[in-house]
Amino acid sequence: MNIKELVNDLDPVTIIEFKNYIVENLMEFCSKKNSNSKIISSHRNNILFCNVCGCKLRKNGKTKNGIQKYICSGCNRTSSESTNTIIYHSKLSFDIWSKVIDNLLDGFSIRRIAEENNISVYTSFRIRHKILLALKSFVKGIKLSGKAQSDEKYFSINLKGTKTENMPRYSKKRTSTSSPYKGISHHKICVISTLDEYDNLILQIAGLGRCTTNMLKECIGPRLNNVKVMTTDSASAYQEFCSNYNIELQAIPSGFHSNGILNIAEINGIHSQLETWISKFRGVSIRHLQEYLDWFVYIFTMKKRFRLNKVKTESYRNIILNNNYIKSNDIFTIQMPIDLNIAYGEYQNQSLC
Repeated sequence: MNIKELVNDLDPVTIIEFKNYIVENLMEFCSKKNSNSKIISSHRNNILFCNVCGCKLRKNGKTKNGIQKYICSGCNRTSSESTNTIIYHSKLSFDIWSKVIDNLLDGFSIRRIAEENNISVYTSFRIRHKILLALKSFVKGIKLSGKAQSDEKYFSINLKGTKTENMPRYSKKRTSTSSPYKGISHHKICVISTLDEYDNLILQIAGLGRCTTNMLKECIGPRLNNVKVMTTDSASAYQEFCSNYNIELQAIPSGFHSNGILNIAEINGIHSQLETWISKFRGVSIRHLQEYLDWFVYIFTMKKRFRLNKVKTESYRNIILNNNYIKSNDIFTIQMPIDLNIAYGEYQNQSLC
């Protein structure tokens, strides 16, 4: 049955509803295509000369996905608008990448992204982690200034995806006595969380165990931009850190949630949001934990800086047009942010069989 026969069988009311549905979706599709075209066009304006020999480029047809190709007038090397971007060598269309970015901003799981875009779970996994790696350059550009709040958040070590023969410890038993260490120990990952008065947020894996001055220097030190006051808990590491950077320290005494009008309620609220947000992924491997922290920071920052209708458009610019070509192998060769030999040193001389 063709479309004409199908429409002829409909009653007048249904035909009007069907027409309105087609018009609405067509307008939405066209507006998105135009928006994506504008983003590509703005990137095209920057592609004028060959990045190898410096000679002028000229147009050389288009790919099957509609991406403009270029050829160098000097060395005859070919390139395209996607060269050295996250979609370089990708067989997926720009629209698929745009939809996946939309899904990421909405916090979709890998399987749901695959279902929404009619791609495999494996492809969904690779795309998501490529996008998360591309966010690093944006997140690293966030600086702190003015008044700031800082605290630590601790995560258990998750070795999700590790093969049995590579496991550095015994498999955990789901009992009340599964961990030999209670509280904060070298089996916990320290994440330093800092928020300034301008809603600039930093979530950075610092290491194992309790926070130290060296951890603060490595994680927060390079990101300081004229911070005057820092409110923290009573952790001793902040005293030396603030003294070294000439920052006024406002410490809340141990056992108290506030000291007069001083508190770290905002950063503790972010910890609560982070716990709720990250719990829906049902376990995040320590290998990829920093990527998920960057993802959370990115969503938090974009919602603070832009109106909701501009968040996705700006995300296309920050992610797709970022000159950061990422290979699939880069996802699987990410280094552990901690030393597992230190975390599980007590198991090194024991058999794990």
